[in-house]
Amino acid sequence: MKKVIYLLMSAVIIMTGCSKTDSKGSQEDEAIKVKVEKVSLEEIDQIYEFATTVDAAVKNFITSAGGTRIEKIWVEIGQKVVKGQKLVTMENTNLATANAQLDNMKLEVSRMEALFESGGISKQQLDQLKTQYDVAKRNIDNLERNITLTSPISGVITMRNFDNGDVAGAQPILQVMQISPVKLKFNINESFYTKVKLGMNVKAKVEVFENDEFGGRISLIAPTIDPLTRTFMVEAEFSNGNQKLRPGMFGRVELNLGKAKKVIIPDKSIIKQSGTNNKYVFIEKNGIVEYRKVELGRRMGENYELFEGVSDGENVVVSGQTRLLDGKKVVVVK
Repeated sequence: MKKVIYLLMSAVIIMTGCSKTDSKGSQEDEAIKVKVEKVSLEEIDQIYEFATTVDAAVKNFITSAGGTRIEKIWVEIGQKVVKGQKLVTMENTNLATANAQLDNMKLEVSRMEALFESGGISKQQLDQLKTQYDVAKRNIDNLERNITLTSPISGVITMRNFDNGDVAGAQPILQVMQISPVKLKFNINESFYTKVKLGMNVKAKVEVFENDEFGGRISLIAPTIDPLTRTFMVEAEFSNGNQKLRPGMFGRVELNLGKAKKVIIPDKSIIKQSGTNNKYVFIEKNGIVEYRKVELGRRMGENYELFEGVSDGENVVVSGQTRLLDGKKVVVVK
């Protein structure tokens, strides 16, 4: 009797184990329900962004030759100036001495001309004295230019290196920048060289005014390609009438390089790998999913422009990805 009971209990245990194994196996083979969308080619604007820094249209350094002493600086950093405005007055001791010497030389030339008329000196002697007079006059003109320093452009004072009474050294005394207009320089991959044209419209945004957009035009295209970076330099000019853009500001320029057909993929299909910049999607084909890396382009609302990873007409999973693994069976539901 005990032997019969033992056999019955063993049979129950074996049947229970089989039942659990079958249940587990069926769960592993169970297809996961997912939703998919078919991607397709669309003709879209090819808009690219490039990092840039705002630069002044013109920059001038105000210097004085000869290392003379500064008598008076008439402007301060941030002050607006106009072309021809007096900026600095240098010490004029040398000029006063030179003017006195020139006056004496002028009288000497007059006396020599009278002697020449009476035959007292040769024409060569008179010409030598006149040459000395002309040289002295040019030196004075040069001194005058270096005593009263004026602004060559209309702009803003952006740098001051000396104070009144300092002896001007190798550094410039002041710097003047023209900030209306400004220029933005950026580098573009050589593959776009034939697509970039002078006069093309450019949009720009800077971090300081993140809600403002500025419009400009391409004013210069470098004639050569940098062999190290395989890029070429482009310069865009912005009128900057309100002078919001200031030299040194960091920003981004946006350039439309025409239209092209690209695969468009929904944002909800994208899986971002934690701790990296890698992006993936699940592709469904005949009830099986494939885990595939993708390279995204520009975001357009709820979709992304796709550079590579998915082909036209393929199905991407847009719902139910959390339980999926590469090669997993799925059931597509509407």
